[in-house]
Amino acid sequence: MQAVIPHLVESGHAVRGIDNFVRYGRIDRIRDYEFIEGDLTDLAFVQRVLNDVDGIIQAAARIYGVGGFHKYPADILSHDLTLHQNVLWTAVRMRIPKVCYISSSMVYERCDRHPSREEDAFESKIPATDYGLCKLVGERLCRAFATQYGLKFVIWRPFNIITPYEKGESEQGISHVFADFIKTIILDRQNPVPIFGDGKQIRCFTWIQDVARTIARWSFDPKTDNQTYNVGNPEPTSMMDLANLIFQEAKSQNLLPNTERPLSFRTTGQFTDDVVIRIPDVSKATRDLGWKPSIQVREAVRRCVADLPRD
Repeated sequence: MQAVIPHLVESGHAVRGIDNFVRYGRIDRIRDYEFIEGDLTDLAFVQRVLNDVDGIIQAAARIYGVGGFHKYPADILSHDLTLHQNVLWTAVRMRIPKVCYISSSMVYERCDRHPSREEDAFESKIPATDYGLCKLVGERLCRAFATQYGLKFVIWRPFNIITPYEKGESEQGISHVFADFIKTIILDRQNPVPIFGDGKQIRCFTWIQDVARTIARWSFDPKTDNQTYNVGNPEPTSMMDLANLIFQEAKSQNLLPNTERPLSFRTTGQFTDDVVIRIPDVSKATRDLGWKPSIQVREAVRRCVADLPRD
């Protein structure tokens, strides 16, 4: 939402942001929008802060990398669904016409079709992780409220966002893999690099601004009413490939001076339910919204590495 809000403000929306800071701790920054600190699992609080709004982007969630959503499954499943239903019930009671829900490509955890179409999430086995299940149930809640109460929605399914905003943490897998690799390869200068599994898992990494502009531009347009969209760069990249892109870019920007040894890896564990391959079919977003990624993964890596502080 740090990337979405500036686009909303620029297009003339008055924005009210809500966060409880549970994930990263309190963040102080200059904000050109109204901000309220609080917990959306508290229904009374939700009713107060949504009292005079005319649209909602529901992006609140306990978001982690693969290690995090295996470490905190109860927190994710219980808190995220509680706050989401609080938002939906309040939207109905206050006659707010539309809720935008930020879902996840994790709804495709056990999908056998690649690239995955929007409808495939409901035609495959349910996700094995509680995070993936939580997102799928969150989508079903949107549909249920639309059916019973006429509450309009749009569901966005981002694929592996690359962003300079996220920082790696001390424990592997709590952050997303891109942030982990930035930390271990460039900041900590680890070689071999710790990696889950064999490193051949395929993902599609998407530049944050490509997703942010789409959410800001189309969330409240009638064209997206009661629709679901994949938003992802359909460029398959393995974990090892991503690590090597970061390594090479860091060398080219002189962040790893005197580094001659090629990058190597050491397996630190494996999750039996880790997704082997996940690629989006974005033809629906392209057809309906003219959407396509503006940059590929190599350029996204370059921009994030360039954003790192220099000594």
